[in-house]
Amino acid sequence: MAVTRRKALGKQYNSKSIFAARIVCGDCGNFYGSKVWHSTSKYRRVIWQCNHKFNGVCKCNTPHLYEDAIKEKFISACNHLFENRDEILENCRMMQTMLTDCTEIDEMQQEVLQEMEVVSELTRKYIMENSQTAQNQDEYNAHYNGLVERYEKLKKKSLSLQKQKEERLAKRDLIGGFILELSKCKELLTEFDEKLWIAAVDKVTVFQDGRLVFVFKDGTEIEA
Repeated sequence: MAVTRRKALGKQYNSKSIFAARIVCGDCGNFYGSKVWHSTSKYRRVIWQCNHKFNGVCKCNTPHLYEDAIKEKFISACNHLFENRDEILENCRMMQTMLTDCTEIDEMQQEVLQEMEVVSELTRKYIMENSQTAQNQDEYNAHYNGLVERYEKLKKKSLSLQKQKEERLAKRDLIGGFILELSKCKELLTEFDEKLWIAAVDKVTVFQDGRLVFVFKDGTEIEA
């Protein structure tokens, strides 16, 4: 799912950090990237800011963030999340069950594959008939191209259904990881938990006034 999100946003990201591809600028929608301030001095600090902040005519006004501040906001958001932990876990389990059931997609896929076989066989027979019997080649080409176009449309639909199923199962697995980590948290967080961050956070949107809105893997949004 992270790959899908990166492709959907089409932004730059730093894959070496757990914060990469998760923090999004509320002004332009680009990812935040890490920058090093005072790299050669004792005041060296790593900050995160919009990768598009100084590009183009319109400058983004969202603030830069220190990693400690991101972690503190995450702890706060998680502790709000824990207030409804049981309800959230139950909803996640229901969502997992729903995502696991791909019966409808499988049935549609089977119908498409069967139709592809029919079209493929019709095309084969038509080519053979043309090789054995003299035909108007303009009519033959028009009909042949129609069969090819029909097959390609079916193939495209088959790939789309396959992608839908893969996305559903990928989301199911992400929610499974979220359930596992959330179930482990019996008490309020007092320090940053890297595993919980990775398993729980889908994205964090940063706004001009410094607000951070966390979107968790189950779709829950919490402002911190």
